[in-house]
Amino acid sequence: MPPRKSATSTANNAPAAIDALGFEEAMAELEQLIQAVENNRLPLEETLQSYQRGQQLIARCTTLLRDAEQRIQQFDGERLSDFTPTGKA
Repeated sequence: MPPRKSATSTANNAPAAIDALGFEEAMAELEQLIQAVENNRLPLEETLQSYQRGQQLIARCTTLLRDAEQRIQQFDGERLSDFTPTGKA
């Protein structure tokens, strides 16, 4: 199996859009940010940017988990009902 491409960066090494990340991708990026900050490998400005990005990633993961929970609650017999997350058309 070929290595999986990371959705956390693009060709110019900019972070991926938060809304484009799946749960696993957001968690992996968050873990990398935490490790970098804990190991004091970042200058102050990058640490602050990492903190902000981390807050966004946490919010994304929370939303995805909440949506999954609502889908599970809609489980009806042998099938899972369609679910449109709150605030989305």
